[in-house]
Amino acid sequence: MKILIVDDEPVIRKGLIKLLGSGPIAFSEIEEARSGEEALRLIESGKPDLIVTDIRMNAMSGLDLIERIRSAGADIEVIVLTGYADFHYVQRALRNQVSDYLLKPITQENLNEVLAKTMLRDPAKWASQIDADAIRTMAGTAAALARSVLAENREDLRDRLSEWFAYCRERGYSFTELKSAMAHLELLFRSELYLVVKEQPSGEPGDRHRNAASVDELFANWERYLVEQSARIADKRSPRNKRVVDEAIRFIGEEYADSGLNLQLIADRAGVSTAYMSKMFREVMGKPITQYISEFRLEAARQYMIRHPEAKIAAVAENCGFSDYPYFSKIFKKHYGVSPLEYKEKN
Repeated sequence: MKILIVDDEPVIRKGLIKLLGSGPIAFSEIEEARSGEEALRLIESGKPDLIVTDIRMNAMSGLDLIERIRSAGADIEVIVLTGYADFHYVQRALRNQVSDYLLKPITQENLNEVLAKTMLRDPAKWASQIDADAIRTMAGTAAALARSVLAENREDLRDRLSEWFAYCRERGYSFTELKSAMAHLELLFRSELYLVVKEQPSGEPGDRHRNAASVDELFANWERYLVEQSARIADKRSPRNKRVVDEAIRFIGEEYADSGLNLQLIADRAGVSTAYMSKMFREVMGKPITQYISEFRLEAARQYMIRHPEAKIAAVAENCGFSDYPYFSKIFKKHYGVSPLEYKEKN
């Protein structure tokens, strides 16, 4: 993945390069331009995947550069740098389909978050050789793996990883194509995980793909990597908070099919107040407990449809804790990109 930094101040360019090298996203090439004119020449000689440009520059401003890029029909993600005094320029930038903006002074956390959101907004841009169905499946796999890592569920990690490898085998991917797909998957996984834990995953990006000599070795490398991420996150959690959340996760896994499952029941099971449970669950898992329950039920429904292709959609919804079929259909499509019926017919 190639990125171009455009700024007329050398200290800003060098600072950004340093921050990018310390972030969760791996870039194959980082180029820099001192002006909009130089940026256009570099874009013409080799189109970057992402441009980070200052709004205010001498001669050609960042806004003029963006308009030139869009008028040429170049579909490149752009992030703009701006100060509080120039914030009104962002509106003009947004009209030219800018992905996001960064306020100066730029921090590692703000840069990482903007990059992660940009990666996840349209995964197809970073996997141009992969078709829409594979991209949708890849995005769902990345999100599921991130959830399993946070839940420290090794069995689920292996299951999700096995499903993805099986999907790639069904698509007839060669070993080279599989390694390329895994590199794209890692990009989305690292972005998903960063947005939750606000900390980049450990390990050198790409090593799992480059060093593997076979499919089995590639799978083993990835399984080891995911377990390491889960263990690292577990080390940061306090024992009592972890115990409370572990109990909640176990209870949800046992009772998700009950549409009456709620925060009060879960808190009672763990022996804590609802306020404490809500607070600890959000702190440990990085999301509200209601969101976790909904995502757990959706994944259970997806699995149920694969195991029971003859089941009616309404029955699937009911068996997975959704008492309102239209609501189930709506959030399933929002989460997976297709309706339950479309998913069932495809699988």
